[in-house]
Amino acid sequence: MRNTEGKRIVLTRSAGDCADWAGRLETLGYETVILPCIDCEIFGEPALRQTLAAEAGSADWLVFTSRRGVEAFVALHGAPLPADTKVAAVGEATAAAAGALLGRIDLTGRGGTAAALAGELQSAIAERAVERPPVAGEAAGGGAASRGTRDRLLLVVAENAAATLETMLERAGIARNRVNVYRTVPVSPASEKTALSSLAADGIFLASPTAVEGFVNRVDIDVEPKFVTIGPSTSAAVRARGFEVAAEAPTPGLEGMLEAMQCLN
Repeated sequence: MRNTEGKRIVLTRSAGDCADWAGRLETLGYETVILPCIDCEIFGEPALRQTLAAEAGSADWLVFTSRRGVEAFVALHGAPLPADTKVAAVGEATAAAAGALLGRIDLTGRGGTAAALAGELQSAIAERAVERPPVAGEAAGGGAASRGTRDRLLLVVAENAAATLETMLERAGIARNRVNVYRTVPVSPASEKTALSSLAADGIFLASPTAVEGFVNRVDIDVEPKFVTIGPSTSAAVRARGFEVAAEAPTPGLEGMLEAMQCLN
């Protein structure tokens, strides 16, 4: 059982995401400090709206790697999806957003990472291929793998999202297109920074490299920080700033970060 009594966690995501995590943590008995260190900017160019309209209408799958991506897609596209378009999400929070805003979710990644989602999409596409006959001109006996490549995916992501998902899909021979619908940016440097010592933090949760930069912009690190990171890329960003990582989540997400924090006790 976790010893949560008196434990104080600083949350550094965007304001809305901080509030969501704070609610979950407080039900577990943690104290939280909401310190947003990133902002999200949704793109709004007419050309992007046109691209989304064309791509979403012809894609077999819409693939989202964040709740923000779902929200941005709805804000930019708005039209109902074709009845046969499948929707995939990297994890539970993204799937919940897709269910609420798009009215459907067909595949939810179990690993919570882009790499895990890529593997699950490959399996789902192969299963769909088995269920349909070859198209004209396709070699008889070509198998599910050859037929499966006919599925076309639209990846709706952040501009600064890593290319892991699209790279793995490309290696598998799956047709895909990436559309960047928003970006995450660090908060601007504060004219008067908050002293880290004043936060009395038992753990500082960092869920992206962008949050690392935003945290440094907002906080005067006058005592040793206890950084808990969501994964390797965020840990690398912490170390690039000259700091140590106290703990890294074994699996991405809030639960993984809480598991990592137990190592600090």
